[in-house]
Amino acid sequence: MKKSLIAMVLVCAALTFVRAESVQNSPNLDIVDTPTTNTLLRGMYNFHMRFYEGGGLNTRAWVGFANVFMIGASFDLQNAIGQGNVEGREPKVLAKVRIIEESIAFPSIALGYEPQTIGLTTFPMGIYVAASKIIMPNVVFSGGINNHNVFTNFVFSDNLGVFAGLIWMPGQDFAFIGEVNDIIQNARSVNVGIRYAFAPEIRIEFDFKGLTKSTSDYTRNLRIDYVNYF
Repeated sequence: MKKSLIAMVLVCAALTFVRAESVQNSPNLDIVDTPTTNTLLRGMYNFHMRFYEGGGLNTRAWVGFANVFMIGASFDLQNAIGQGNVEGREPKVLAKVRIIEESIAFPSIALGYEPQTIGLTTFPMGIYVAASKIIMPNVVFSGGINNHNVFTNFVFSDNLGVFAGLIWMPGQDFAFIGEVNDIIQNARSVNVGIRYAFAPEIRIEFDFKGLTKSTSDYTRNLRIDYVNYF
């Protein structure tokens, strides 16, 4: 099992690319947990459900405005599936705006706010600045910095995050994704996954998170996205 995980990480590291366009109709708004600078087009909406460890369910809804700005909301349920009392976390407002478009020499830049925790072992992204750049056909690099702890006492060693990720899209239907979250922290996490467009409006994603941990501690997430226009 350990050898399989190492092989998967090496493959995804070799493929760590991301395409600027979409898996079918849905833009790559994020990698696994970390954001890109992509936003929904005006009049487009995205709804996704992510099933995470312990029977949890995270839902998000985004609406695009003016092609460079989108707002959304997130709601999280622990123990939604399985045993134990179902516990809901307070709904959160989400936002992202792309402030600089990509050019030949410079990456695109986006500012965002995502205060909702996803899963039991992931810190909220909080306030972030992300950059994305096409480095070869169908290949884009994304990275940035973020503040996990937005409104309370900021502790540099715990709350400052640095992230980087890539996705490779060999065809219209598939995307291979990989990222490193909290690079400068002891809690850094290597996450990889695959996206498949089941239909132009629907895609399914399967992620392996926390591959820097022992084989018994990494987690598996299932995500389903739906995108359309008003």
